[in-house]
Amino acid sequence: MKIFLTVFLVVTGLNLLAQPVVLVQKDVSKELARKLEREYPTIEGQVREKPHSVQTKFEKAYEQVLQTDKFKDYTIWNTLCLNAEGKIDYLMLTVTRGFRVADGKQKEDTSVADSLAAIISTRIAPHLADFVSRRTVGSQMSMEVYVSFYTRAITKPHTKKDSVVNGLAEALATKDSLKVKTLGLAQNLLTTLPQVIYRFPNLEELFLSDNDIESIDLDMARLPKLRYLDLSKNILRDNSIRIGKNKSLQLLNLQSNLITNIPRAARSCKKLETLWLGNNRMTGLTNASFRKLKPVKDINFYKAELTALPKGIGKMRRLEVLDVYYNKLEALPKSITKLKRLTHFAVSHNNITELPKRIDKLKRVHTLYAHHNHLSKLPDRITRMKELRIVDLGYNWLTTFPSQLVAFTNLQELDLSGNNFPDFPVQLLQIRKLDKLHLRGNPFLGQDAERKYSEQLSQLKQKNIEVFY
Repeated sequence: MKIFLTVFLVVTGLNLLAQPVVLVQKDVSKELARKLEREYPTIEGQVREKPHSVQTKFEKAYEQVLQTDKFKDYTIWNTLCLNAEGKIDYLMLTVTRGFRVADGKQKEDTSVADSLAAIISTRIAPHLADFVSRRTVGSQMSMEVYVSFYTRAITKPHTKKDSVVNGLAEALATKDSLKVKTLGLAQNLLTTLPQVIYRFPNLEELFLSDNDIESIDLDMARLPKLRYLDLSKNILRDNSIRIGKNKSLQLLNLQSNLITNIPRAARSCKKLETLWLGNNRMTGLTNASFRKLKPVKDINFYKAELTALPKGIGKMRRLEVLDVYYNKLEALPKSITKLKRLTHFAVSHNNITELPKRIDKLKRVHTLYAHHNHLSKLPDRITRMKELRIVDLGYNWLTTFPSQLVAFTNLQELDLSGNNFPDFPVQLLQIRKLDKLHLRGNPFLGQDAERKYSEQLSQLKQKNIEVFY
């Protein structure tokens, strides 16, 4: 009996230890708040995104703690301090009426919300003892989750198409599986690839986003018509993705996973045209990463924590769209000028100091997004890019107007916002064709700008140029 009691007490103690420390936000001292902010930082990128499994766990926990039908007007704001095992060390919560975050300035009575927060703080911990944020394992960080129990408006049911199936239950119940072309299994709390997908041999689109799937082994011989595969917002790593050789898959979405390099599985798709890898930590890219990807026309490295783009990118000779928004690039490789089919060149929100000198080799580019960089001049040969229609150079380090811009005859939109022009760039008046011009945020646009530069602005408007200043 003593042994039984001892074991019981030990197990109970361990369970208590596993529970998070729950605090009401307004009662957290500044000292503790600073400590938690240091130890559990907010991390940019894929791990910051709130997984559907986390949201679902919190909604169920609060349903167990509260009579939710009585609190339809209230929202519970939760700040989770997650350790490297994905468990909650600290939970700080605030309750507000509606969706407004309490900021101390609300005039309405907050006594009910405060009382509700106090009650929750004493009851919620046991319901989160087994909580694990699988997608954030390995990162000690904070995450925001809000829960609201408002009554959702009843929407009219959409006319069901025989070719579209949504959810596991419907997938299992569908009788005429040969008609199904689209299968939606996003946010289904999946941890593995469900075998039910193979019931639909004529499947063309498969959506598996925002689950907790850690590995994929897709038999493409059983899905010979699949052309669109969405695996975004899962827990996939470089070597956990296997896709059988195929000539059908055209789009592969791997955004917001735990990938560091272009997975080999992409090379198994001989007709792949679109490869999205944004919101991953693509720190493992090398020149070899771009081998055997010649069919790809659109590649996305949005928020991929890139500090350098390997010169191997030049091997992707059929590339038409390159997106490296929100990275840490300071320069672009010379080999990028080998991408002669490129039409969309998006390098905004980096630290790039100059564009490639031979950018003129990118003759087909008609859209250039290079805003929010450190550009202080343009390469001379950019004047040979006759197809340019949209040029966004906003929020760079330009102090003098780039004379090269006058050479363009097909320009539709030019953005020079947020640069450092001390005076109105008179060369703008020489541009022969332009529909929209953005000048906001430049030093010359003071309070008296409209009067001071009325003649120049009038000349632009006479050319039917819409000016934003």
